[in-house]
Amino acid sequence: MNQYRILVVDDEKMMRSLIQRSLSDAGCKVLTAGSAEEGMALMEVNNIDLVISDQKMPGGMTGIDFLQYIRTAYPEVLTILLTGYPNLETAMDAINSAGVLKYLTKPFEIRELTRAVKHCFEVKDLVTERNLMMNKIKSYESRLEELEKEHPGITHVVRDKNGHIITDI
Repeated sequence: MNQYRILVVDDEKMMRSLIQRSLSDAGCKVLTAGSAEEGMALMEVNNIDLVISDQKMPGGMTGIDFLQYIRTAYPEVLTILLTGYPNLETAMDAINSAGVLKYLTKPFEIRELTRAVKHCFEVKDLVTERNLMMNKIKSYESRLEELEKEHPGITHVVRDKNGHIITDI
């Protein structure tokens, strides 16, 4: 994986350390936080691509609350939610209100998390590529409009019943 920047938010130091070591070995830059509040502070001063958050954390904020904040404040940042207490309501809330891309239950295999992270970055790359292509298309459309104003009829194409372009040559 490229040098993506990941923030891991989990109150369990061993879990943060395991994830950090594994994803760093995969080529990512990984920051960690022990609470949502710590995570928010790191988000303010770092350019993060992906947030991995535990659902159950100390303090008043759950993982879903934190990821809802991330979705609002940093809409381009992708998110993964981890939980040791899975249930359908939490999963649906995570996906629908916090926009998580992946929901993993603890315990999980580190390979599963690595695959999920890789998938998130593939999605991020596709979205980036799509946005670049859309900008190119808008630029081309704008240029076509300019050409049509300068040379009325230049963008009009006549085709036969088979779709071939008919020219006056």
